[in-house]
Amino acid sequence: MNDPLKAASQMGDIDFLYKLIQMEPFLLEHTDLIPFVDTPLHIAAAAGHASFATEIMRLKPSFAWKLNPYGLSPMHLALQNKHYRMVQRFVYIDKDLVRVKGREGLTPLHVVTQAGKTDLIVKFLSACPGSIEDVTVQSETALHIAVRYQQFQALEVLLGWLQRTCHKHAPKQEKRVLNWEDEAGNTILHISVLQGFPQAVRLLIDTKIDLNVKNLEGLTALDIVEMHQTHPYSAEIRDMIVTAGALHGFSLSAAAPCEQELRSKITFNERVAICATRLRRRISNDTRNALLVVAILFATSTYDAALNPPGGVYQSDSSSTASYKRTGLRPASNSHGDRVQENLGKVVMKIQTFFWFWSFNTCSFYLSILMICLLMPRGRISVIVTSPLILFSGCYVFSMLVISPSVKCTIATVALPCMLMLFYCWGTSVYIRLAKKLRNYGNQHEDKSRFSGGNRW
Repeated sequence: MNDPLKAASQMGDIDFLYKLIQMEPFLLEHTDLIPFVDTPLHIAAAAGHASFATEIMRLKPSFAWKLNPYGLSPMHLALQNKHYRMVQRFVYIDKDLVRVKGREGLTPLHVVTQAGKTDLIVKFLSACPGSIEDVTVQSETALHIAVRYQQFQALEVLLGWLQRTCHKHAPKQEKRVLNWEDEAGNTILHISVLQGFPQAVRLLIDTKIDLNVKNLEGLTALDIVEMHQTHPYSAEIRDMIVTAGALHGFSLSAAAPCEQELRSKITFNERVAICATRLRRRISNDTRNALLVVAILFATSTYDAALNPPGGVYQSDSSSTASYKRTGLRPASNSHGDRVQENLGKVVMKIQTFFWFWSFNTCSFYLSILMICLLMPRGRISVIVTSPLILFSGCYVFSMLVISPSVKCTIATVALPCMLMLFYCWGTSVYIRLAKKLRNYGNQHEDKSRFSGGNRW
């Protein structure tokens, strides 16, 4: 960079900058061609000239992502020189600058976490929530840095952010970030124990962190704290994690390797779950929505048939009922009247005909309910929808019990939904176990790739 441009950047003189551009229109382009250089934006950020830096960012946005020969971006230099108002202006112009990686992979979020600047941590996370997943070259997240430098308030802010986010993948993100391992296989709990940081350990116990995960040396948090018993807080930390359920590494049952499981024979339960999983994944969203509509129509139609069966049900004699209410005298009983009174609310059709009606209608109803359960998305929303469906099925059972003239049909009406409920619970448990295995097989590399973060260039 030529001396006049450097002088203009150090003074923050916008008028002088444009005079130089008038004399040499490609002045900024020449600087942009150099891979590692102190651009005018770097110099202005270090000097704290916010207006000049904003003008340079408007003219050459790529300067904000460049690193100087020391591996620092303009955002890093502004933080280094404590020009925090300028840092906020950078984030306002381009929120993704929170994820620019400087020397050793440190992002601005890592830098402010190391310094304990909780107000900037909040602003960075609000502007760019994904920055909490960025890692350094040592594979450390911002939480690792907060624990390593014992910035307890910064750790509280980061954990509070993780626990309060409500986007689609928030639960998975929270668990993934909390249990992320650095290059030595240490989670933030391992580091808290190594640092003798009881406040952090107490805070982490109440989260979704895995207390018994092993690092690359095969040590759990309990193993580490017992290896460092000379530390003044070791006894307190040990009592906390033991009470929370921490175990020694040697006492944990070794999980079967994936290769051994894949080489084993497929069980019947796994075949059922695999078929169901493949079927669900072959169905497109449009097809699933159409099938849900059809299943709901079948369920409502069959339920309506239970409320209004063909031929109707036996009704009471309205004139006799009115006379009884008016006079208080019970009508004379006879065999025909007793039979009618006994059949009140029962279907008019013959028992054999009712049996066929009950069979077809009940099978259609419960198949529709099962189809709705299978087509619904998995997760909490499935539980929310399944509960009303169970109550809806109970209403169908009571309706059939009222109109059924046969004891056999009455028993079958109660037994069939119980069998279907057991079948559905069994299928769901098998599906969940298979889904966990699939995540263990395939999601490890996917989770690693989510923590790439980073530079655009």
